[in-house]
Amino acid sequence: MPNEIFSLGYSAQRGQRKNFRKNFFSGVLRAAGSEKKFQEAHFMQIKPRAIEPGMTIGVVSPSGPISEQDLETGLQPFYQRGYKIKLGEHVLQRRGYLAGTDEQRARDLMGMFAREEVDAVLCSRGGYGAARLIPYLQPEVFRQNPKPFIGYSDITVLHLWLQRHVGLVSFYAPMPITMTRHIPDHAMAVFWRALEQPEPLGELPTWDAPFRKLVGGRARGRITGGCLCLVASSLGTPYEIDTRDAIVILEDVDEPPYRLDSMINQLRLAGKWDQCAGIAFGEDTRWEKHVQEDETTLTPDEILEDYFSGLGKPVITGFPFGHIQDPLTLPYGVRAELDADRGKLILLEAATTR
Repeated sequence: MPNEIFSLGYSAQRGQRKNFRKNFFSGVLRAAGSEKKFQEAHFMQIKPRAIEPGMTIGVVSPSGPISEQDLETGLQPFYQRGYKIKLGEHVLQRRGYLAGTDEQRARDLMGMFAREEVDAVLCSRGGYGAARLIPYLQPEVFRQNPKPFIGYSDITVLHLWLQRHVGLVSFYAPMPITMTRHIPDHAMAVFWRALEQPEPLGELPTWDAPFRKLVGGRARGRITGGCLCLVASSLGTPYEIDTRDAIVILEDVDEPPYRLDSMINQLRLAGKWDQCAGIAFGEDTRWEKHVQEDETTLTPDEILEDYFSGLGKPVITGFPFGHIQDPLTLPYGVRAELDADRGKLILLEAATTR
């Protein structure tokens, strides 16, 4: 167990706790100084081991709070699959719109990676707050204890940080809050395959998704992206998205069209679309709720057409992942091929090892 874990105020082996707050500023300095060291971490990719029933999944709440009832309901698919569950100490904590203090949430997250008996780390929900953990996180904890890390929405922040500073393959995938409602079997089948089978997933199924080609062609690259608002807010931060030669996956929820326009434009002005290999956009789920009946607006399709139709590289919309009823599970950092003419994403390498 690396000494750094103890400096965080958490010991998985001994259950000891030190003063976390007094080490905060030294942690900030280490994180800032590690930017140069880890800025090319995506070239040193780390794949976690595949999991299987009987193993233990640690559950944390890095962002917003979740109720005990929702957590219990949302964990049923894991129990039914045969997994053991280990709850983070503050997983049910509440502090306004956060699941506890920043220190508590960061300690739970790193503690689950440090625990030898925990085989994967699952986020209970998104919401807001993951970005507040960044100054507390130490890359060594994650690099020395690679495990499948699962979550989406606000968890985009942590996926991007892991890509930038650790090189760990992680999973944009359903969480317990998502599983409080029924997720169709075909989507859950992809979820389990991604986590349990150390082999390339190949061509992902797209069921009845409303696929639309904006720019045809094929492109290959490593997967990055996530929830659009979090991707845009990463600009200028230590976890800024790196789109160089990447297949960028994007989706969002409850964003009015003008906000969608603004975020896509911000990323364009930052050069992110010029650098990428291709784009698979999902949906801006429930955008219609944020437009008044007599309001003049552009639709998300019109906005995407404006920005991407002349990009000169493969772009599709309607790709089924994120805040929808039957989302695909997508691994960050895995090499993939986007076939825009067919609306397909083909995963060319395994996301896990044996």
